[in-house]
Amino acid sequence: MAKKNLFNLPDNEVQQWKSFNDGINEYHFHHLNSCKHLFTHPERNENYTLYFTFSHHVFTRSIKENENVDPAKIYPYPSDERAFDANRFKLSKHLPDIVQTLPNQFCYHGGYSRYCSCKISQEDGSDIFYQVVYRVWKERGKMRFHIESAYPLQESLGKVKKVNFWVICHNLLRGKKLPQPAK
Repeated sequence: MAKKNLFNLPDNEVQQWKSFNDGINEYHFHHLNSCKHLFTHPERNENYTLYFTFSHHVFTRSIKENENVDPAKIYPYPSDERAFDANRFKLSKHLPDIVQTLPNQFCYHGGYSRYCSCKISQEDGSDIFYQVVYRVWKERGKMRFHIESAYPLQESLGKVKKVNFWVICHNLLRGKKLPQPAK
C-alpha cells in the first residue's frame, strides 16, 4: 500500500505507493510518487508551487458485479478494493509528464468540482484520449492537485469547454472561487 510521506502535506493522500506483485510480474510505482512543481504565470508576476499526489485509481479499475477476479490481481488498498489494470498502469507512466506540462494541456470541467485533461500521443504517433481527473484545493498554504483517476476513453470527448489552467492557479492562490462549469 503506502510508504513514508515525501512532503509535509496536511491531508492523508498517499505520497508513495509500494510495489505490487500479481503473481507473475512486479510493478513499481516510483513514477507516481508525490511531487511538487513550480509554475510561473506567463503574464502575471506570480509563481505557483503545486503539490501533486496520485490515487491508486490511475493503475486499477473497478470490479464489475459478478466478476471473478483472481485474488492475486486485487490491489491491496483496504478501503477501496479494485483490480490491478496493466493498461492503466502503462498509461500512468505518462502522468509525470502530463502534470509537468499542465499549462499546455487542454483542461476542462469533469463535473463534481473536478478538472480533467486529456489526449496523449504515443510513440507510434497515434493519440489516446486519456481522461485525467484531478481535484484542487489549498490547505495550510499549500496548493494541492490530487489526480483521482486516469483512464483511456473509448472515443474522443466531443465538445467541452476549456478551463484555463492559469485561472485555476491564480484563484486557488488568492482564495477566490474556482472556475465552475457553464450551466
